[in-house]
Amino acid sequence: MDYQAKTNWTYNDTVTEQDMNRIEAGLGDLHQRLDTPATSKLVLQPGTQTIQVERDTPFHLSGISGRMLLNLLGRNGNCESLNGWAFSGTAALNTSQFVAGTASIQITAGSGGGIMSRSVELKVGKTYVLAASIKLGTATGAAVSVTGIMNGSVVNSSSNFMTSYMRFTATSSTHSIAVVLQATQGQTAYVDAIRLYEISAAEYSQLSSMTASQVDQMYPYTEGLAGVKNPYAIRWTDNNKSQIAGMFAFDTELLASPTADTDADREVLSVGADGQYYKTSIYSKITLSGALNWRYGDAGGTVFKQVAVNGLVVGAVAGSGTAIKYEGKVLPQGNTGTVSDTQAVSGSGDFFISIPQADSGWGDSYIPTADEIKAYFYGWVMYDGSQPTNNPNNSIYNGSGTKAWARRTDGVSRTFTDPTATLPTTQATAFTPYELMYRRSSTYNVAVASEGALSLTQGDNYIEVGAGVVIREPVKPQPSSTFYWINGNTPSPSALKNKTIKFLQVYRNNRPDPWTFLGFSTDADKVTYGLQQAQVSADKFSADDVYSVTYIPMQYYPTAGFTGSISDNERAILNDLVHDVELMTRRVSVTELRKADISINWITPTLLNGWTNYNPYFTGVGYNKDALGYVHIKGVIASGAGNAVIFKLPAGFRPYKVQPHIVAVNTNGTTDAIGRINIHPDGDVIYYLTNISPTIGSGGWVSLANMPPFLAEQ
Repeated sequence: MDYQAKTNWTYNDTVTEQDMNRIEAGLGDLHQRLDTPATSKLVLQPGTQTIQVERDTPFHLSGISGRMLLNLLGRNGNCESLNGWAFSGTAALNTSQFVAGTASIQITAGSGGGIMSRSVELKVGKTYVLAASIKLGTATGAAVSVTGIMNGSVVNSSSNFMTSYMRFTATSSTHSIAVVLQATQGQTAYVDAIRLYEISAAEYSQLSSMTASQVDQMYPYTEGLAGVKNPYAIRWTDNNKSQIAGMFAFDTELLASPTADTDADREVLSVGADGQYYKTSIYSKITLSGALNWRYGDAGGTVFKQVAVNGLVVGAVAGSGTAIKYEGKVLPQGNTGTVSDTQAVSGSGDFFISIPQADSGWGDSYIPTADEIKAYFYGWVMYDGSQPTNNPNNSIYNGSGTKAWARRTDGVSRTFTDPTATLPTTQATAFTPYELMYRRSSTYNVAVASEGALSLTQGDNYIEVGAGVVIREPVKPQPSSTFYWINGNTPSPSALKNKTIKFLQVYRNNRPDPWTFLGFSTDADKVTYGLQQAQVSADKFSADDVYSVTYIPMQYYPTAGFTGSISDNERAILNDLVHDVELMTRRVSVTELRKADISINWITPTLLNGWTNYNPYFTGVGYNKDALGYVHIKGVIASGAGNAVIFKLPAGFRPYKVQPHIVAVNTNGTTDAIGRINIHPDGDVIYYLTNISPTIGSGGWVSLANMPPFLAEQ
């Protein structure tokens, strides 16, 4: 007889002493479960996993740590071009077989075998991981290799791309890395997503026990300065990932040192006492585009030029910069006045970088103007347009002839297109700007926007942890035939901002809306749109409603585990419920009362370009950010240079997506006028003189007091 299950006891039932002991034990267990909360630690690892729990329970996130993967192959590892690689046998691009981007490299073995290789510069004694995605055609196997050291794990699958990988310690400053086929003449394999990362000693040790699939999750293909951007955890309804049961996602990027061993070198996301999620912000990341206030530098060699931006890195730790060139090359910190392709973050807040003549087209005796430097960082190469070659390959500009510019056709190689004699002022097509990351001398907590929650149900839970999710991007579906489409090849554009790997959800007026997700039938559409489009029949679409989508883009970022806990008994679940209701009530009351909760602790910026506080009428310039994520600026300034930076806002205080243009009241002491203040995406706060504004001189001032709050980046 099952006494725990029996509930229909009668007077005539016989109860033995053993029965009473069992009942007493059961009541004691129930009392314990109701009286003392019990929880278990749970880490949701990157990738897909099955989690089993005994009862329905919420998942409570305690933290996510930042990571940084820095692909030392630059953009050559994306296998979208044959440039940068040497081959034994023959090679061609294949646009029907790929895992990253829109193509792979198909290697066909020759009489001497099938190999693709290139030389790389490494640091003697440092540890690395090399990996590539490989799918066999008719070859019998393939693996990554480092010449003179060892070969990696062998891939032997012709049905799917699999990961070949190896760890190694550099024994020379230069090594040749390769993908080697096990094949006879004429046999083939496809190679994509090649990556080479310097890793810490701890990571090197962990690799000894990792499987190929785990390596693929922890060291995916990336380009540029790739942190843990927009991390997410999804619970699917089944292991085929057919429908989302719950999703927990964040709109932020968690950065770290590329070889971080401890949390001291990582940004960490955690939950505050108020239930809000915060990021401990340590680093700043800046796009080095033509929009910055570039100037010619203080030094320079004969085959390169030094350029700079004043005040770009105010508050930075000197020498802490990591920069990425347009083709993905890592630029080391160094003496930019004597060494080409180096960068320097100074303790005074200025940033310097040295540009090779072959990249810029600036001759030895020519000093480029500020606008010509900006054109370079927009992706344009200068040359003498009066020369017969009429392109930058053999015709640099040395101060005479005709100034001309062209862009790299693919944004990387030295094939050029779109020649022009007009100085370019917009970013070139296909060009990826330089990037810079540096460590700040002080840290602060930044509120992070989140969406959803994650709970586990009794039994098996199919969990996917990843990064890069785009949350609720606004879209305007377009008609074609009897359907409306998102990200489809329609007469009017319906493309998303990013090429798409997978749609997760379409929303109609912020509510989930059932759409059908489809692939593309042509390679050309895959190149333009990615791997998926969304479709709904015309009778189920309303032009009066607002639509948005959440999706995984064709951009690759490192992932990090979600560290947290689950409730193991009823008391813990009840405590969670009471706590969550309390936090919800508090948040709703704040929202209803529209409290901005502006901090009384104003941050005082460093004023640049001669600007000073106008002390007779104001105590000083300052800025802060309220609990809703809006930045406020105060103060009155005087005596500075027009069309120049007043001060620079740090990361976390810069505008979110939209660049504010603000009317500013000003005077030169005798005449009042209206000017303009712009707040740029890189944090520059600039006062612009207009044709009706007086020059700010002795006795003049500009008011910042009428600047409306603006939403800050996350």
